[in-house]
Amino acid sequence: MTGFGSAGRNFKSRRGQIEISAEIRTVNSKFLDIAVKSPRLYLSFDTEIGKTVRQFLKRGRIDISLSMRVLEGTAEEVIINLPQAEKLYSALNEVREKLKIETSVNLSDLLKIPDWIESKEAQFDLKEELGFVKSVVEEALKQVLESRKKEGKALEAAIESHRDTLGEGLEKVGRTHDTLLQNLRDRLKERVKSLYGSDGFDPHRLEQEITLWVARSDFREELDRIRHHLETFDKLSESEGEMGRKLEFLTQELHREVNTLGSKCPDAKMTPTIIEMKTCIERIREQIQNIE
Repeated sequence: MTGFGSAGRNFKSRRGQIEISAEIRTVNSKFLDIAVKSPRLYLSFDTEIGKTVRQFLKRGRIDISLSMRVLEGTAEEVIINLPQAEKLYSALNEVREKLKIETSVNLSDLLKIPDWIESKEAQFDLKEELGFVKSVVEEALKQVLESRKKEGKALEAAIESHRDTLGEGLEKVGRTHDTLLQNLRDRLKERVKSLYGSDGFDPHRLEQEITLWVARSDFREELDRIRHHLETFDKLSESEGEMGRKLEFLTQELHREVNTLGSKCPDAKMTPTIIEMKTCIERIREQIQNIE
């Protein structure tokens, strides 16, 4: 299911005031696939971020983008070697005097020989900033859930509509069951009589053969199984928690039963209704792949 969430907060850390932001986008997928794009210093956080995501989401392609910037304080620590600077200054003055250079030695001259000054990244607490990152990611994930809930309501309405159409088709076919089988029985008897007349066959044997033939076209068992699957479908739809995979399995069973129903039903007039039932099941299956 698609979704989007973003969050950003300021934190007071060991290296100063910092801002951490997170953007999360999700798209449909049968499995949970997490991709994290982080600043270099946060690359080691990916595993812990993944654990946080799994507390909120079970399926989907999850793209997480993290950013961090220092608001106050120094991003780098400057180390000055004063004894080395003094030696350089003395050396430059000695050269100036020997060469009789009139200009004096200044700071810009020293900076051209930067051996006496060194900079390195400011120290930071890895565990401290991991906690900051996880809290921001959690806020963004809550927004993702809200956006997915809105989409879920639209999906629910679409699935309910297709399910109702499927149920109506089932009842329409079900109402014709007894009449269709009786008509089939009568047609078979008339066909035999037209071929052989009233003599030349055992009526008891004929009745047995017709009964066996009609039994092959009896689709009551398929009707009952489809009704049972729909009842289970409705109960799952009303339940809390993960249901996507269970509903997907039910649609497979429904499709199989409706296929059998179509092959057994002896009335061609019911074919459009059965095709519509198959179409509804396929549409339900497509929508279910978007939910957990």
